[in-house]
Amino acid sequence: MIKRSSEAMESAKRTCKPKSHQQLKKNIEKYVKEGMLPILQAGIQVEGHSLLEAQELKGKEVAFINLEKLKKKKKDAREPKSIEITNDSLLKCLQERVGSKPKFFFEKFQNWAENQRSFVISCYPETKDEMSRVIKAAAAESVGIRCAGARHSWAPVFSDTCQVCVNIKNLKSDYSSLTKIRIADIQKRTVDVMTGVTTGDLKAFQLQTKLNLNANVILDLVQMVSVAQTGCHGVGKDTHCLSDYLVQMRVFDSNGELRTYSLEKDKDVFKAVSAAFGCFGIVYDVTFKMDPEIIVATTTSYPRMHETFGNEDKLRKIVEENWAVEIFWFPFNSFPFDLTNDEIWVRTFNKIPGSEKVEDAKFYETKDAHDRISQEALSIVSPLITSHESLVPLFQWLSFQSIRYILYPSRKIYQEIPHAIHFRKYLDLAEVYDLEFVFNYKGDYSRLKKIIQVVVTVVQQFRAKKQYPLNVSLEMRFMTSSDAYLGTGNIAHPRYGGSGHVVCIEVLSLKGTKTWEEFSRAVGKEWMELGGVPHLAKQYDHLPDIFKYIRQKMARPIADFKDSLKKAGVDPSLYLNTGMRKLLGYE
Repeated sequence: MIKRSSEAMESAKRTCKPKSHQQLKKNIEKYVKEGMLPILQAGIQVEGHSLLEAQELKGKEVAFINLEKLKKKKKDAREPKSIEITNDSLLKCLQERVGSKPKFFFEKFQNWAENQRSFVISCYPETKDEMSRVIKAAAAESVGIRCAGARHSWAPVFSDTCQVCVNIKNLKSDYSSLTKIRIADIQKRTVDVMTGVTTGDLKAFQLQTKLNLNANVILDLVQMVSVAQTGCHGVGKDTHCLSDYLVQMRVFDSNGELRTYSLEKDKDVFKAVSAAFGCFGIVYDVTFKMDPEIIVATTTSYPRMHETFGNEDKLRKIVEENWAVEIFWFPFNSFPFDLTNDEIWVRTFNKIPGSEKVEDAKFYETKDAHDRISQEALSIVSPLITSHESLVPLFQWLSFQSIRYILYPSRKIYQEIPHAIHFRKYLDLAEVYDLEFVFNYKGDYSRLKKIIQVVVTVVQQFRAKKQYPLNVSLEMRFMTSSDAYLGTGNIAHPRYGGSGHVVCIEVLSLKGTKTWEEFSRAVGKEWMELGGVPHLAKQYDHLPDIFKYIRQKMARPIADFKDSLKKAGVDPSLYLNTGMRKLLGYE
């Protein structure tokens, strides 16, 4: 039973409302010294809930820190910022070619994490005809063109300066239902998904129709077409990346014509177009092959780090005895701070018959509110963390306590798989940097320990310099290889001599972390020496000589991808930016 927020407030032994980050720092240090657990929250209640409601806090001495006065309205990096450029002849030429709609404008572009920036010519087409005219105009003016969805990738996949940036969130479907998601064939369990549909939209559709994807990204706010086009992945020993569940796509080619590709008729080419990073053109919609409703038992546990990362048998048991495994490490979560005594957060889920009672709407209402509260608090304190690096261990410990005792306590619950996959909401409230590598892997736990130890060792090296760049977490997932040439896990595909299985491991730090680049380069260098390749949708272009390295490691998949472009009669030049040219070896 969850306590009412008013009752929960009475359980706090201390309360305060700091007016500055300096006061916040003093209050946290004071309460920790007094043996209390500080709970950070902006306001007494958020959507009628408080973190103090959690029954797991019973018996703990809690101090409530109200961050309300530190809360500032944040600008949305995804909203277009119009700018004035004196030489606007190109914009005028493009506008004359398309007519009155859509409107072109210059935009100061930046992605969600603000590590990719450019000055682009933006537009928001709403119909197929408008999209076709935009493509034809760009081709006539010899201007490159790229799409932008939720702008959540860290990779160099967006429009270069003075290229056209097509924002597709307003694009209407041509479905008779006028919706953006529809069942294509109930017998085949296929579902059509329009560009602009988010992972959260599809989650709701899955819960309603009881047709499920057994893999997806954690985020519920990115666009489905984007995560498929960039070869993104979920978790599960027999799951592939999202592009592998596609059976058909409609794509605007460089002539502005809408072409249909299908797995059945274009098998080899489909391995390229399904995760093409926009090189085949602008995707209008995709068709996913779904499964019947999947119920999973989701288990949360917190073993000691040395018992898992340092124990091959324990690690093997966790990975091999579960269908899906996610492992998270938040450095310095033990107190006093001792990495060897840290706990790790292990999430496993296993498919079960649908007879178990799943969590109800009330459970998710509370959980979602707690997610929002905790992510909003992280957003508020991020500037303090990134500007006062010595405070990182303290805040890591605080964050982990919230995870351990409030958000995700040790337990087993039964869930529909969309809830288990998209288990955390509001992640967009606190921007992070993200470096992820993918390793061909199957059963070699000695090598897996080395891959993990790279991060532990680099964290220790930076700690010796009183620097703490890993101020969020290490995350690790296990899955099978991808059939898509550029999909996550392609390096492990048996046709390239791989094992058929991969481990995906990433490090995340708050945006603005001053030592992030030095840290991530050190980790990336070691991971490259161990044979991993970057996840191509994550942050990697700051690593020295990385494009050359990727082209060497992925020489065969890249060659197959480029060959498929030729077989399909596609000239990719219109849709390439600098990053894709470097990746594919066109320059």
